[in-house]
Amino acid sequence: MIIKIIFDKDKLEDKYFCGWGFSCMIGDKTLFDTGEKGEYTINNLKTLDIDIEAIERIVISHSHWDHLGGLWDILAINKNIEVFVCSDFIEEFKKEIGSYNFKVVDGFFQIAENIYTTGSITGRYKGKEIEEQALLVKTGKGISIICGCSHPGVIKFIEKAKNQFPENNIYAVLGGFHLIGEDDRVVKCLIEEIRNLGVENIGSSHCTGFEAINVFKEAYGKNFWDLKVGQGFQL
Repeated sequence: MIIKIIFDKDKLEDKYFCGWGFSCMIGDKTLFDTGEKGEYTINNLKTLDIDIEAIERIVISHSHWDHLGGLWDILAINKNIEVFVCSDFIEEFKKEIGSYNFKVVDGFFQIAENIYTTGSITGRYKGKEIEEQALLVKTGKGISIICGCSHPGVIKFIEKAKNQFPENNIYAVLGGFHLIGEDDRVVKCLIEEIRNLGVENIGSSHCTGFEAINVFKEAYGKNFWDLKVGQGFQL
């Protein structure tokens, strides 16, 4: 299964928009997060020859603007998309939801062939609780975990994957790890914990922070995936 990076802080070519936020396409039917702004995400989808009207589902990791900024513009093009969200999203955006096809995520379940949500896991941001989900993609190479910001901590998502798929290896963990401003020693301890959980490949991006990303690059070497808008990776 191919994952394509739709929005992030870096890009392969000038024809793409990049900025603050995250979005990726898993296969050709599942969009995970929608970046900071509809104009940017729609441009990148079209530039990558992705048919927005063929998208069947969108998974929003959590209710922050930089992960759902393109949602409403995409739904204006394709109102039939199923949107999987955590419960605190519904509370905050009741007026905008209208007649769109929103589904509230609770526990772990399958949303498409070989694609699963971890279910809503509670984290904290600026002293307040926030709900967040990640996606688990099952292929012949193992389980890949796609994260938005990892407010509950990326370890919780990895542990969830291992609990749900104890017979499978963890092939890759991709996305934001929310480590901006963290001391290198904290990041190195986290990397050691991630390694001990058997994660083979890492693609830390977005809110991981440039300094922390460099620590991951050094630690994982050739097994670090440098995520940029326009890139595709085989999971």
